[in-house]
Amino acid sequence: MTTIHCPVIHSGLSIYLTHPTEVTINHCCLRRDFIKTDINNIWNNPQLLPLRKLNDSERWDQNCWTCRGNEESGLESFRTGALQKFGIKKNLSGPRRLHLQFDIGCNLACRTCGTHSSTYWQTHLTTHNIPFTPVHPASRADDMIKILKTLDLSNLEMVVFSGGETLLGQGYWKVADAIANLVPNCREQVTLCFQTNGTQSISERNFKIIEKFQLVKLHISLDGTGKRFEYLRWPASWNQVADNIQNLKQTLPVNVMFLIEETMSVFNLYYHHELEDWAKQNFSVNRLGDVINHTQHVAGGIFSLDCLSTEYVDALLNNNLSNLVNSKHQEDPLKIQIMLDEITKFDQTRNQCWQKVFPEVAEFYKRFTKTGK
Repeated sequence: MTTIHCPVIHSGLSIYLTHPTEVTINHCCLRRDFIKTDINNIWNNPQLLPLRKLNDSERWDQNCWTCRGNEESGLESFRTGALQKFGIKKNLSGPRRLHLQFDIGCNLACRTCGTHSSTYWQTHLTTHNIPFTPVHPASRADDMIKILKTLDLSNLEMVVFSGGETLLGQGYWKVADAIANLVPNCREQVTLCFQTNGTQSISERNFKIIEKFQLVKLHISLDGTGKRFEYLRWPASWNQVADNIQNLKQTLPVNVMFLIEETMSVFNLYYHHELEDWAKQNFSVNRLGDVINHTQHVAGGIFSLDCLSTEYVDALLNNNLSNLVNSKHQEDPLKIQIMLDEITKFDQTRNQCWQKVFPEVAEFYKRFTKTGK
């Protein structure tokens, strides 16, 4: 029987502390609906219950568009991956999976990200007098530890840290150490995941914390190689990142594993094979031979696959990439024009040129540009 059961809805909890005092939660880090709450009875917050009931009825919620879009495009989704790992369990006393964000300190301003997850984005916009809604830049690690002490963590199997850049500073390590002390069987049952941009090393002083968990996974965000990576993950250096992750692979404790997370957007969809080929040749296993998985998810927002032009879709079909195209896709000229205006604006502030970095893709949008170049 086909099911759209989602373990993240039934056994997951995301907690966000990106406001100076507020606590915000939802089921899943991919959803954009946020629930303000106090720290009492977070797990069974009444506003979390309707989505669990809806999922029980085998119906998609409108805010689950990321997973639904992936699945309709023939890709694995966050939901299907969670289903393989966690299976079907309901009515739990506490989360099996925690996603925690309490510090958006970051050294990059990635194109598919924004001020909600990066202090460098905020600095960049401020420098160029571009208005934005500020997000609290200070770490709330201590507040997160207080919240975790209120939860039943006996079912906990996975913790995912997102930022910001989670390997900057010691805030996320401090919370990791607290979790290890709150879960008696942490070494036997909990996997700890850091979402990281790959630019940061890990100090040896944190190795003891790593060894308190069953596994520690570094989810490394790579959206291409070489100049395409540097355009999307600005102002990172591809060579520095490539060298750094190889060094991490060789020096970290043996219970560390790696995952490549690729965000598929209009920029890199056509070139997705380049990262795949690089990974197979250079970063396919850790030093013990464990497989390094490579996952893909579609971008949201202005650079999503909703902005594919007809020419782009035709090129994907002609190159046997039809599984990456939603069969119901229709070109949206207004969305495309908004996207192109956004690209032009930030190419100017960053002294970049998308036509040079993604020449084939630029051709797919040629009839939308004023100059035709």
